[in-house]
Amino acid sequence: MTMAGESSFYTLHYFPFSLYSLMTRFGLVLGRRLNPHTAPKVQIKLVNLHREENLSEEYLTLVNPRGQVPALTSQALASPLTDSRDISEWLCEKQPELVPDHRRTTIQSIMDKLYSFHAMALTTGREERKHGIPNRAAELLEKKDLGEHYRRTLEMKSVFHELCYNDMFTAASIENVEAKAREFVQELDSALNEYNKGQLWIFGDRPTILDAHAAALIARLMDVRRQDLLTQRVQEYAKGVLASEEWNEVTHGRTTLWNASLGHVADLNPL
Repeated sequence: MTMAGESSFYTLHYFPFSLYSLMTRFGLVLGRRLNPHTAPKVQIKLVNLHREENLSEEYLTLVNPRGQVPALTSQALASPLTDSRDISEWLCEKQPELVPDHRRTTIQSIMDKLYSFHAMALTTGREERKHGIPNRAAELLEKKDLGEHYRRTLEMKSVFHELCYNDMFTAASIENVEAKAREFVQELDSALNEYNKGQLWIFGDRPTILDAHAAALIARLMDVRRQDLLTQRVQEYAKGVLASEEWNEVTHGRTTLWNASLGHVADLNPL
């Protein structure tokens, strides 16, 4: 295979219980179902957050210095894509079928609302919120035998952690996120009311990139029993999508949350 041929392959760095990883992978599945000829060739690579592989020297220095998933790498990319929305925009450039022109404005508006908040504030348990998310990068920086490059990326990750998570679970922050989540749900409900006539996807019989992100988020909110944020119409839509072959191709029958009965993530087969 030539180098040019190799560069057309992509790797999605992925954890199967990361909400934003699920959004991204679902988008890939929907795009492939819409048009297998334009679908990019993407292999899935586990980044086991339970074993802190996202904080490894290789991951922080070569993939994502923020230590998050998902991320997309390839020789065809100038640099890794390290945000789920950026990956989805890249995918939609490859597969414009995911953003039909006559639905583009609505899709963009609802996606903007979905990404106006971080869902972790809504999906983290009360006990975890009480203690906060530990800054493991700062703890790893206590080691004496770190290489200079690795130490620098851990410092970047530590700063990012403080900026992102330090105030996430304050009462004011959670109230703000809940309000934004309700705005997203209400606009999605309105779109379903206008365009969905008892069919599977938001706009009828063909999925869009919005289905990938919205359904995954709603699934997570339902898994953590935050139905108080959801309308009945939105829940019914999500239940239909979660029963689909496309969703099963992503989750293989698993919920969006890990639990001990599933065993070690590294042993999941298929991933």
